[in-house]
Amino acid sequence: MGKSDLHIHTVYSDGSGTIEEVLRKSISAGLDTIAITDHNEIEGALKARELAVRWGLNIDVVVGEEITTSDGHVVGLFLKDRIRPLLTAEATVDEIHRQGGLAVAVHPFSLWLKLFKCGGVGTLVESLQFDAIETVNGSPTEGFSNAYTQRFNSKIRLAGVGGSDAHTPEAIGQGYTVFPGRGSAMLYSAIRNKAVRAKSGRSAGRALWDFLMKYLWGKMALYGPKGGAIDQMTAS
Repeated sequence: MGKSDLHIHTVYSDGSGTIEEVLRKSISAGLDTIAITDHNEIEGALKARELAVRWGLNIDVVVGEEITTSDGHVVGLFLKDRIRPLLTAEATVDEIHRQGGLAVAVHPFSLWLKLFKCGGVGTLVESLQFDAIETVNGSPTEGFSNAYTQRFNSKIRLAGVGGSDAHTPEAIGQGYTVFPGRGSAMLYSAIRNKAVRAKSGRSAGRALWDFLMKYLWGKMALYGPKGGAIDQMTAS
């Protein structure tokens, strides 16, 4: 079985880990595939994929992006180009699919993240053409919303995936996805065929550390709908 963390941030957005640190930690966590999903940015994911190939590492890197839409955050996986923020969720999902990628509704019902204007799409996950829903988010604040999302998905039956939402290397693998086979091509097929399972792998200590780094570090607010970082990117 393959093991993949589908929700990882780096220094290219609001994470603290360099690409090198993220790759090292991912391998030590026993992952064979990871998705780098920086906020509104794919440069870090492209670099990670390049380095993994150049160094001959036994890990596949999926180019992803956590996109701030006007309706909440959406993750695109297997992207070719950056998707600009502040489109509607529907337009964002359409653009992900135009690129041949997969659209994931991440932390769709997180009340905590909504306080930071970083929430998910809520019940829109039912009406839009999402390929998967994040039923395990490894952040320590998401236990209740994970349980609610799992119950909700028992009705809509999307592929349920897991990701750590790591903003530090130490948090990588706190949530992950298992699937038949190994590598990014098998992962893509497994998500399309709903042959994936979301798992939680976080310890309390690591979860607390990620919480402190992620929310008290003070950078996360830059990536909400009114964030300066987004304003700068859309103006360029």
